Amino acid sequence: MQKLLFLLLATLASFAPAPPASKHFKIEQLAPGVWAAIQNDNYGHAICNAGIIDMGDKTVVFDPFMTPEAARDLKKIAEQLTGRKVTLVINSHYHNDHIRGNQVFVPQASIISTEWTRNEMLISEKEEQEWEKKNAALRATAERKKLATASGPEKQELIMWIGYYEGIQQSLPELKITVPDLTFSDSLWIHGSKRNIQLVECRKGHTYSDVVMLLPKDGIAFMGDLFFVNRHPWLGDGDAASWQQHIHNFRQDTLLNKYVPGHGPVGSKAEMQLMENYLSDVQTLVQKGIEQHLPDSVIRQQPIPFSYRQWWYGRFYKPNIQFLCEQLRK
Repeated sequence: MQKLLFLLLATLASFAPAPPASKHFKIEQLAPGVWAAIQNDNYGHAICNAGIIDMGDKTVVFDPFMTPEAARDLKKIAEQLTGRKVTLVINSHYHNDHIRGNQVFVPQASIISTEWTRNEMLISEKEEQEWEKKNAALRATAERKKLATASGPEKQELIMWIGYYEGIQQSLPELKITVPDLTFSDSLWIHGSKRNIQLVECRKGHTYSDVVMLLPKDGIAFMGDLFFVNRHPWLGDGDAASWQQHIHNFRQDTLLNKYVPGHGPVGSKAEMQLMENYLSDVQTLVQKGIEQHLPDSVIRQQPIPFSYRQWWYGRFYKPNIQFLCEQLRK
């Protein structure tokens, strides 16, 4: 009887629909009706992580990726998972890898960001795309040349960067600057028939204005680029001291236990602590150099602290240190 039951279950499983998939990302369920879409670093064109939330009467997407190609997969999978059209899209901040999928979701969905982020997108996207038209192909070629002699973790990360520049290069002909039509400042609650979400503006973090999406009853926070896991964050558009405080506050929140980063795997309070430590350590390193009257060039050459040497995005480290030198000397 047990053998017969096993065979029946195996047969039924063979006819079960395959889980939604894309070459650009993988879907990870965090709670009933809540999914993270995690960037595929093997030549994927999503680049950042995204979120899909079933609110019961509406479907929300958080950070719709860098390329329309990846965003189309995200839209399709969100509709498969929730059984309805995407009606709200959240932009956590203005950087290209988090906003360019917007165009795929309009006009059926409203795009939401902070007022500051919308204004910055109107300025930065035009400039960014002009630069990319001249340089993305060159950068992709340079990364491919490095790949020929790379090995181990360096090779794996180079593949991700090739995907980044190739994704930009391929998407440029179809890009339309699509800015939010709904904006807020400070915080915003959105109510659904199954769950409510809270959008919280964090000033002076990764950028001047970042949005974190909180699902308090599920214990989940979608952090955008306020949070990186096993990767150096980019500091050059924000404020490290204030950013550190934001991370500390969300880490201390007893309602939260899962944190979705902008880049890297889903983290816990332990990974949030590491992020907080990183922001503290690089500021301390630079401050000590300044107190010792070292020039920026010398401070910048100090090795990456041991705890972070295996992290990806090591190319961000020296620019981060230079940015802190300039910021802390003011």
